[in-house]
Amino acid sequence: MAEAELRRKLAQGIADLWAEITGGIGEGIPHLVGEVSANPGLTVELDVAFFDDYRLERFLDDGILFFVFPADEGSPRALFVSLWRFLQGKGVPKLLIPGVKLEGPLSEALRKLGFEVLWMTGDSVVEVWAVKGRARYEMVFQRTGDREFTLVEKKRVQ
Repeated sequence: MAEAELRRKLAQGIADLWAEITGGIGEGIPHLVGEVSANPGLTVELDVAFFDDYRLERFLDDGILFFVFPADEGSPRALFVSLWRFLQGKGVPKLLIPGVKLEGPLSEALRKLGFEVLWMTGDSVVEVWAVKGRARYEMVFQRTGDREFTLVEKKRVQ
Protein backbone atom coordinates (compact mmCIF):
# COMPACT_ATOMS: atom_id res chain seq x y z
CA MET A 1 0.00 0.00 0.00
CA ALA A 2 2.75 2.46 0.95
CA GLU A 3 4.71 1.58 -2.19
CA ALA A 4 1.68 2.25 -4.42
CA GLU A 5 1.11 5.59 -2.70
CA LEU A 6 4.77 6.53 -3.10
CA ARG A 7 4.70 5.62 -6.79
CA ARG A 8 1.52 7.69 -7.26
CA LYS A 9 3.00 10.73 -5.49
CA LEU A 10 6.26 10.54 -7.45
CA ALA A 11 4.42 10.21 -10.76
CA GLN A 12 2.13 13.13 -9.90
CA GLY A 13 5.10 15.26 -8.80
CA ILE A 14 6.91 14.60 -12.07
CA ALA A 15 3.77 15.40 -14.07
CA ASP A 16 3.34 18.66 -12.14
CA LEU A 17 6.97 19.68 -12.80
CA TRP A 18 7.14 18.49 -16.44
CA ALA A 19 6.58 21.95 -17.93
CA GLU A 20 9.40 23.35 -15.80
CA ILE A 21 11.71 20.45 -16.70
CA THR A 22 11.18 20.80 -20.45
CA GLY A 23 10.52 24.53 -20.65
CA GLY A 24 14.15 25.56 -20.90
CA ILE A 25 13.65 28.07 -18.08
CA GLY A 26 16.99 27.36 -16.43
CA GLU A 27 20.48 26.99 -17.84
CA GLY A 28 22.06 23.55 -17.74
CA ILE A 29 20.73 20.06 -17.23
CA PRO A 30 17.43 19.75 -15.32
CA HIS A 31 17.50 17.51 -12.24
CA LEU A 32 14.81 16.32 -9.87
CA VAL A 33 15.73 17.15 -6.29
CA GLY A 34 13.59 15.20 -3.88
CA GLU A 35 12.89 14.17 -0.36
CA VAL A 36 10.77 11.21 0.79
CA SER A 37 9.72 10.80 4.40
CA ALA A 38 7.42 8.25 6.02
CA ASN A 39 6.98 9.95 9.41
CA PRO A 40 4.31 10.77 10.45
CA GLY A 41 2.69 10.09 7.05
CA LEU A 42 4.17 9.58 3.61
CA THR A 43 5.39 12.90 2.21
CA VAL A 44 7.13 13.46 -1.11
CA GLU A 45 8.70 16.77 -2.01
CA LEU A 46 10.04 17.29 -5.52
CA ASP A 47 11.62 20.30 -7.15
CA VAL A 48 13.67 21.05 -10.24
CA ALA A 49 17.23 22.36 -10.16
CA PHE A 50 19.58 23.02 -13.06
CA PHE A 51 23.24 21.99 -12.97
CA ASP A 52 26.05 22.35 -15.50
CA ASP A 53 26.85 18.66 -15.24
CA TYR A 54 25.04 15.45 -14.35
CA ARG A 55 24.52 14.72 -10.65
CA LEU A 56 23.25 11.43 -9.33
CA GLU A 57 22.89 11.10 -5.58
CA ARG A 58 20.78 9.11 -3.15
CA PHE A 59 21.23 8.98 0.60
CA LEU A 60 19.26 8.27 3.74
CA ASP A 61 19.53 10.57 6.75
CA ASP A 62 17.43 10.26 9.90
CA GLY A 63 14.76 8.23 8.12
CA ILE A 64 14.45 10.64 5.19
CA LEU A 65 15.49 9.66 1.67
CA PHE A 66 17.13 12.51 -0.27
CA PHE A 67 17.98 12.29 -3.95
CA VAL A 68 19.22 14.25 -6.95
CA PHE A 69 18.43 12.71 -10.32
CA PRO A 70 18.96 13.96 -13.92
CA ALA A 71 15.64 14.74 -15.58
CA ASP A 72 16.59 14.51 -19.24
CA GLU A 73 14.21 11.75 -20.31
CA GLY A 74 11.86 12.32 -23.23
CA SER A 75 8.58 11.84 -21.35
CA PRO A 76 7.23 12.00 -17.79
CA ARG A 77 6.62 8.24 -17.86
CA ALA A 78 10.20 7.44 -18.91
CA LEU A 79 11.52 9.78 -16.21
CA PHE A 80 9.32 8.14 -13.58
CA VAL A 81 10.42 4.61 -14.54
CA SER A 82 14.09 5.59 -14.52
CA LEU A 83 13.75 7.39 -11.17
CA TRP A 84 11.83 4.48 -9.61
CA ARG A 85 14.50 1.96 -10.66
CA PHE A 86 17.18 4.25 -9.22
CA LEU A 87 15.36 4.69 -5.91
CA GLN A 88 14.88 0.93 -5.61
CA GLY A 89 18.59 0.36 -6.22
CA LYS A 90 17.90 -1.64 -9.37
CA GLY A 91 20.14 0.41 -11.58
CA VAL A 92 21.33 3.81 -12.54
CA PRO A 93 20.69 5.51 -15.84
CA LYS A 94 23.51 5.34 -18.33
CA LEU A 95 24.73 8.91 -18.24
CA LEU A 96 26.52 10.37 -21.19
CA ILE A 97 29.28 12.30 -19.45
CA PRO A 98 32.82 13.09 -20.65
CA GLY A 99 34.98 9.97 -20.57
CA VAL A 100 32.15 7.54 -21.39
CA LYS A 101 32.98 5.12 -24.20
CA LEU A 102 30.38 4.11 -26.78
CA GLU A 103 30.85 1.11 -29.04
CA GLY A 104 29.43 0.39 -32.46
CA PRO A 105 28.15 2.92 -34.97
CA LEU A 106 28.01 6.22 -33.07
CA SER A 107 24.57 7.27 -34.30
CA GLU A 108 23.11 3.90 -33.25
CA ALA A 109 24.75 4.04 -29.81
CA LEU A 110 23.33 7.53 -29.25
CA ARG A 111 19.88 6.41 -30.41
CA LYS A 112 19.94 3.61 -27.81
CA LEU A 113 20.59 6.28 -25.15
CA GLY A 114 17.52 8.22 -26.28
CA PHE A 115 19.18 10.81 -28.52
CA GLU A 116 18.03 11.74 -31.99
CA VAL A 117 21.08 12.64 -34.07
CA LEU A 118 20.51 15.74 -36.20
CA TRP A 119 23.98 16.20 -37.63
CA MET A 120 27.35 14.45 -37.48
CA THR A 121 30.71 15.20 -39.03
CA GLY A 122 34.30 14.10 -38.71
CA ASP A 123 36.31 10.91 -38.51
CA SER A 124 38.94 10.86 -35.74
CA VAL A 125 37.14 13.70 -33.94
CA VAL A 126 33.38 13.58 -34.44
CA GLU A 127 31.11 16.54 -33.78
CA VAL A 128 27.45 15.71 -33.13
CA TRP A 129 24.30 17.76 -32.77
CA ALA A 130 21.56 15.75 -31.11
CA VAL A 131 18.21 16.11 -29.36
CA LYS A 132 16.93 14.23 -26.32
CA GLY A 133 13.40 15.11 -25.35
CA ARG A 134 13.30 18.85 -25.95
CA ALA A 135 16.93 19.45 -25.03
CA ARG A 136 19.51 20.04 -27.74
CA TYR A 137 23.13 19.04 -27.29
CA GLU A 138 26.45 19.65 -29.01
CA MET A 139 28.88 16.80 -28.40
CA VAL A 140 32.45 16.03 -29.41
CA PHE A 141 33.68 12.44 -29.54
CA GLN A 142 37.16 11.12 -30.18
CA ARG A 143 37.59 7.85 -32.03
CA THR A 144 39.51 5.54 -29.69
CA GLY A 145 39.15 2.32 -31.63
CA ASP A 146 37.77 0.86 -34.84
CA ARG A 147 34.17 1.09 -33.56
CA GLU A 148 34.73 2.88 -30.26
CA PHE A 149 34.17 6.54 -29.42
CA THR A 150 34.91 8.48 -26.21
CA LEU A 151 32.87 11.54 -25.29
CA VAL A 152 35.22 14.51 -24.88
CA GLU A 153 32.72 17.35 -24.49
CA LYS A 154 28.97 17.72 -24.15
CA LYS A 155 27.03 20.91 -23.70
CA ARG A 156 23.35 21.67 -23.71
CA VAL A 157 22.27 24.29 -26.22
CA GLN A 158 19.22 26.41 -25.35
